[in-house]
Amino acid sequence: MRAVVAVFVIVALLAPPLGFDAFLPWNAGPIRPPSPAGPTPPSPHLFPGPRAGTGTRGALPAVLIAEVFYFALRDDEYVVLEIPTSTGSDLSGWRLTDREGTVEFPANASLAAGDRAVVARNATSYREDTLDDAEYTYGAGNATRMIVVGRIPQLNNDGDEVLLLDPAGTIVDAFVYGGSTYSGSGWTGPAAAKVPLGKRAVRAAVAGQPADTDTAGDWDSPRSYGLGQSELPFRGFDVEGRATAFLSPDDPLASLEGFLDSSTTSIHASVYTLTSPAIGASLRAAAVRGVDLRILLEGGPVGGIDEREWTVARQVAAGGGQVRFLVDDLANDTMARYRFLHAKYAVVDARTVVVGSENWGEHGFPAPGRTGNRGWQVAIEDAGLAAYFEDLFRQDFDPRRQDSVAIEDFRPELFLSNDTASRAAYRFPIPSSRVEGRFRVTPIIAPDHALRGDAVLGLLASATETLDIEAFYIARTWGAVPNPYLEAAIDAARRAVRVRILLDGTWYNVEGDDPVDNDDTAAYVNGVARREGLPLEAKIGNAGSHGLSKFHNKGVLVDNRTAFVSSLNWNRNAATNNREAGLIVESPAFAEPYRVAFEFDWRDDVTSPVADAGPDLVVYADAPVVLSAAGSSDDMGIVSYLWDLGADTRADVAGRVANVTFHYPGTVPVRLTVRDGSGNEDNDTALVTVLARGTADAGLANPLVLPLLTLVAVNVALAWVVVRRRRKGGKGLSEEEAFE
Repeated sequence: MRAVVAVFVIVALLAPPLGFDAFLPWNAGPIRPPSPAGPTPPSPHLFPGPRAGTGTRGALPAVLIAEVFYFALRDDEYVVLEIPTSTGSDLSGWRLTDREGTVEFPANASLAAGDRAVVARNATSYREDTLDDAEYTYGAGNATRMIVVGRIPQLNNDGDEVLLLDPAGTIVDAFVYGGSTYSGSGWTGPAAAKVPLGKRAVRAAVAGQPADTDTAGDWDSPRSYGLGQSELPFRGFDVEGRATAFLSPDDPLASLEGFLDSSTTSIHASVYTLTSPAIGASLRAAAVRGVDLRILLEGGPVGGIDEREWTVARQVAAGGGQVRFLVDDLANDTMARYRFLHAKYAVVDARTVVVGSENWGEHGFPAPGRTGNRGWQVAIEDAGLAAYFEDLFRQDFDPRRQDSVAIEDFRPELFLSNDTASRAAYRFPIPSSRVEGRFRVTPIIAPDHALRGDAVLGLLASATETLDIEAFYIARTWGAVPNPYLEAAIDAARRAVRVRILLDGTWYNVEGDDPVDNDDTAAYVNGVARREGLPLEAKIGNAGSHGLSKFHNKGVLVDNRTAFVSSLNWNRNAATNNREAGLIVESPAFAEPYRVAFEFDWRDDVTSPVADAGPDLVVYADAPVVLSAAGSSDDMGIVSYLWDLGADTRADVAGRVANVTFHYPGTVPVRLTVRDGSGNEDNDTALVTVLARGTADAGLANPLVLPLLTLVAVNVALAWVVVRRRRKGGKGLSEEEAFE
């Protein structure tokens, strides 16, 4: 199991875009056992650093090169031109050249202000890969033909230049990349970094205007731009409705099934993996009753398709659901638009959006009462928000896309997993919260929005009092540059915000020979905190002591009033190359269960002490009595003993042993509350029967007897610690008994 989990997590975070057989859609063969874990593979090559020198150098030219696709799988290279000014341009006689071949715009070619024009090598291939039409072509396809001057341009994958010339032959703009040594007009300094196979070079924008400094800073980006990816607008929604916050493993299955089982018209879901038979049964039942059920799954999860997922998917399809996989098929010149389809969301009845951190399996959605991962989920009922996610799903699921493959056409390599659902009981359930009213919701979609300054980075920058982060994985650096999310959290501490970062401590996230996993991140953060005296702490969580499988969350809490629930791990691949989805929800009431869960997860000691107030006593009024809590215990140590004499909920005396006197006859409940150093507490109650002086009892009337009886009572209390029957059900169970 260790090997399977290691491959699943480490490779998912850092795997390169090519080179692993597990990510290719082979013909279905025999189910294979888990493979042993190997060394951590290298990160995919993205751009080496943040954009430098962005801005403009003087007035923008009339026409700019906006995008270049040169490292193509087939003959669909293209160049995009745009008009950055408010005036259109006549393109007749303008030229594009790589200094080896040249194409010229025909007579009457033009481009309106604010518009773009695609010049494709093959307009047919461009259409197949993007579902859009090219305006011009210098090869095959149905588009306005460019005039080829000399040989046809063919861009070099490893390094070349694209020059834009006006009819007079003046170089208006240039794009230089990779190993090119071009140093002429239109470009200054080193070439832009080479993009990976199947990725686009895209010019940056600053405040809505194209960056134009004639340097690599205009082009180099931490984001990877895939062919055919979405560009969803970044917008917030003022929701007037209902939001439900629920957690894993507390009771997420019932919550999710409630939404799925109540569906009447449609369920559209996009998830990384789907292995839960219970969720699969709900989906199949929805399809059988006529619900428009569409599921999009990752076609190349690490290690291959789990045989359990394949079974569930086929059952759902047999019930009438449409199941598709996002698939790489390099043998047929198809690369998936995203490195991983890692999102976990569903839209139900075009009204309710469900988003979370957990895959749809038995660890993320365990059976009621069973343990599993710590994760956060959210459901928002709002038609506008649902329409936004329907658009996202429509683009990703679209059967016209070559990487969207129907289950009947997919031949995966199946993976026999030995990672089974836990049978252990979960002892610390936190109730979900349902909030109705008006609140702000902002979708965060990766890679579309992940690096915007007003999205996740803006959320972190908005903290004024507290910032709590619970994450499965946070890399200290993204290749050669600092992790911008982590640095933003540290910057919050520099503004006197109290920042706490809780990281998963599963063994593959804290390996000693891995310099960029969670223990290294925690050491770095805590080192900064010590050196600068900041209110900042990072901690490796112990999931087992909290009754959890692992901390699989990717959640953020700002000022205990705004929650970010998402699938977005804080590594470079997730933010720049994956399809991820999350929601920022601004509502203190909504954030409350996440706050409670974080406080619980943050504590090192979550086991409550056992209070023992001793046996019931019979005493005389006005006679001294010794109350003893000697039978109380705790695994870490009790720091507080409080006695309430009379059950008025107010502590009257403190101490492990308390000397008290009762003045009036009657029956008095004596309540003991014990608390450990982490704030966990327990209580127990003993009954003290107080007799009036002169009660007909020769033995008790003797003034020497009562102190003796009191001493005996104390010793009886000690003796009863092990043998007496507890007054409260469930107390004193061993960990093994509690988990049965």
